[in-house]
Amino acid sequence: MAAKRMDLNKRTFLVLSGSSNPLGQTLALQLCSRLAPGSVALILDDDQEKLASLEQLLRELLKPDIVQLRTGKLDEHHSNGVELMEQALKQAELSTVFERSIIVHNEGVAATEVLMEPQLSQDWAAYVQQQLYAPVALNQRWLHCKQLTDVEKLAINVTSSLLVRPLIHSGLLCSCKRARDMYFRAMASEEARRNVHVLSYAPGLLDSHQTQYDVNGNMINPESLVTSSQMLQMPRAQPLQATLKLINILEKISFVSGHDVDYYDTFVL
Repeated sequence: MAAKRMDLNKRTFLVLSGSSNPLGQTLALQLCSRLAPGSVALILDDDQEKLASLEQLLRELLKPDIVQLRTGKLDEHHSNGVELMEQALKQAELSTVFERSIIVHNEGVAATEVLMEPQLSQDWAAYVQQQLYAPVALNQRWLHCKQLTDVEKLAINVTSSLLVRPLIHSGLLCSCKRARDMYFRAMASEEARRNVHVLSYAPGLLDSHQTQYDVNGNMINPESLVTSSQMLQMPRAQPLQATLKLINILEKISFVSGHDVDYYDTFVL
């Protein structure tokens, strides 16, 4: 596949699924601010408080005549994402003809949010539903959505090196990231003829990964969880840095559809 660059200043239907983790706010702001007039942005998350806070911030910082902003609260199992996306498309003006559609899969919390993995089988199933099944279902509906027929598409899978490097106490998280990576690789090959492009992007070890207590009261020290000493020597990344690196890859550096790109790859920001 040939390398691809993308000018983000196009009339776009943007879907950002997952906005309450450390990267979500900067992804939403930086992507929305680069879209062309007539664009529609749908922000999805299961945390209503953080979703409302982000919506208020975006409305304050973005020009209202540029991007129509929509937000949607995902249910416990993230099973209503397809419905929320279809509602947003119906609410868009009938005369709107999109030049591109972008979907960003940023679902899930930071790896150091919860140390203790699910213990009951139903909790494991619910975890996989949120991290794997629901994003794939949303993505499949986006691919074949009637309103976006013949529209150029870009799918961004926000991932991490955990798909190849294990993190202690996070076997299920690593497994879901590996499965998602293969799904998006396969999709890139299957949909290439339909003007669909795919990028899996790992934003690096974020500065937010500091020694802390997780939601279960366990003390988390990233140095004791990451098995790669080389990774621990890498500089921490701020969410804004990681987001600007992604945008630079899209607009200036170029990428190959279906490939993984890491923040620490030797590109110049």
